[in-house]
Amino acid sequence: MDQANTAPVSLTAHAMSAGLFVRGLANLKTLLTKGEAYAAASGDGDAALIEAQLASDMNTLGVQVHWATEGARLAVARLLGIAAPVPSADAAESFAELKRRIDATIAYLNAVSPRELEAGLSRTIEIQHRGVSKHFTGGQFLLEFAIPSFFFHVTTAYGILRHQGVALTKGDFLGGGA
Repeated sequence: MDQANTAPVSLTAHAMSAGLFVRGLANLKTLLTKGEAYAAASGDGDAALIEAQLASDMNTLGVQVHWATEGARLAVARLLGIAAPVPSADAAESFAELKRRIDATIAYLNAVSPRELEAGLSRTIEIQHRGVSKHFTGGQFLLEFAIPSFFFHVTTAYGILRHQGVALTKGDFLGGGA
């Protein structure tokens, strides 16, 4: 067994929010890189994959990436009790643009103070979701809303790419040599 994998993991607010989101976004970037290579090899170009969706009532790959990045930024900002940085309203038209959004989100998350995030676990967080006001403690918000929502979008992006023929594995989704 690899020695690095036997070290105890500290489940801090930072590890369960910014740290988890950074890892998921890095893995998403890997998925997009494979999608980009597939698009180039097929000759269809970026747009065909970026506009692909699993069903007509679901969002496109580009929108899934948008909400994975925005969901991570918004979750951390809510835990910190601050307004999240305003994202670009433009729809991404290339894999390069999607990956730049991921990089910008990772940079934002890496700059967050672990100590300030820890204090956010007990903060009361109110969100409007589907026309209903929901109240959470920071910890509840993270576990019951932010993390599941983030992974919904990352998983759906993975599903879209697989559905379009991109050769991805569970290891690509999990990252870290899994």
